[in-house]
Amino acid sequence: MPPRTHVVLGGGAALGAFQAGALQGLLGAGVVVDHLHGASVGAINAAFLAVRPDARRADELAALWQDPALTGVLRPGWRSRTAGLARSLRRGGALLDDRPLRRMIATHVPAHDLAELSVPVTVTTTCLDCGTAARHATGAVGDALVASSALPGLFRPVLLPDGHRHVDGGIVDGVPVSAALEVAGPDDRVLVLDCGLAPVTGRADVCAAASDVVPALACGLPVTEGRAAYVPPVESGPGALDTVLQSFTVARAAANRAAVREGLADPRVEVVPHVADAWAAGLLETLPAGPRDLRSTAALLRAGREVAERWLAGRPESSSTAVQDG
Repeated sequence: MPPRTHVVLGGGAALGAFQAGALQGLLGAGVVVDHLHGASVGAINAAFLAVRPDARRADELAALWQDPALTGVLRPGWRSRTAGLARSLRRGGALLDDRPLRRMIATHVPAHDLAELSVPVTVTTTCLDCGTAARHATGAVGDALVASSALPGLFRPVLLPDGHRHVDGGIVDGVPVSAALEVAGPDDRVLVLDCGLAPVTGRADVCAAASDVVPALACGLPVTEGRAAYVPPVESGPGALDTVLQSFTVARAAANRAAVREGLADPRVEVVPHVADAWAAGLLETLPAGPRDLRSTAALLRAGREVAERWLAGRPESSSTAVQDG
């Protein structure tokens, strides 16, 4: 089997727009995608792209991120939130209704089963009953993607055919590098696009995504002098839920660092610059106020696209050919 290119798409809610921009840059330069691995919003981006993994489809994904209808999915109006407060008090209830997300998936991912998509897709969820990451290469598209995005407290757990309740893959493995390495061949390439609120990929000495201070380089990008350190948007909610969601952010970051640490040392793995690197390099001037704030979408798309293009141009071999040929 010839070398393949795997693309790993991590979670990050509204920061998924940065990921979509990076995919535009990669596929626009001719990168060929053979297998996609995603968690949370990264799973949604992965499934959308897997319908037809080419530059035109990447442009369509970017357009979806700018569709006003997406606001109703990530940030519903006050009436929906008020109804959600009542639902959340019931057993098995949640603050947000997952039906708008399901409708969006059904509209833009025309497949019933993950196995029907043009290239293989592996979706990561967290098995709430088992406390471990679960991988899904087959199964109902809507159920798998909603489960992978179902942050507890905001969305209901999804009961999957294994008989277990599944929630957001980002809780234990939000950047599923290990899922790619489990199936990658010895000559395959694994490209990682981590857009998490608390980034976990990269090395502290060279990547802003993994550093508390601005490094000399941001995953290979020159850093703009005088830039403040990146401060990730924080998940929030009403009342006591605010503390719960912020605690999840801290816990998820710790779990995800542990999940990716070993995989990042694998020579097949290459980390595309994170939104924090784009910030340090001066390619991004505004950030969302929170992970469900879509007001910075256009800026995130532009930054993601430019980051990927600069990253490819800075590779020691010719950019798109190097990735295609493995």
